[in-house]
Amino acid sequence: MKKKFDFSAEMSETETIKATPKNEYLEEENRLLDINVQELAKLNDNVFKLRTEVENLSGSIRECKPIISEETQKMAVEFGARLLCDFLSQIESKCKEAERRMKKADNAIPIPDTAFYILIIIVVALSSFFVCMIVANAEILHSGLIWKAAIGCILMVALEISIALIVQKFLDRGK
Repeated sequence: MKKKFDFSAEMSETETIKATPKNEYLEEENRLLDINVQELAKLNDNVFKLRTEVENLSGSIRECKPIISEETQKMAVEFGARLLCDFLSQIESKCKEAERRMKKADNAIPIPDTAFYILIIIVVALSSFFVCMIVANAEILHSGLIWKAAIGCILMVALEISIALIVQKFLDRGK
């Protein structure tokens, strides 16, 4: 037969939990944690409700179409038409002025004498540089001769441009 064990002696030996400040603190902390959990659950519900409301509102905002009155539309059209007419008249006046100047110049585009002389000098300098490159490459590739020829051409162009400017100044003094 089985014997039943009596725990009453051991139970009496154990001390009852006394109300200590530490135990009171833990009980208060547990109570506050329970309150926090309840408040967090409420807050989570509120956030979910607000989120669904914002989603619904954003959906309705996408569906909204701005309504512009007929009077405002007419004013905008008239204003745009007036701006376009002004712009068109300015373009036409500029075109007529350009046509008048072209007819006055006998269908030629006038350029200053100095610019013409400088263009001639540049063409001569480029052609001389081209000839120098042909001579230099025929003699020795990648040598200092190429650089000497390039520097010579650049100095020649600078000299010719300065001479053209000086001659132009002397010609302008005579007028």
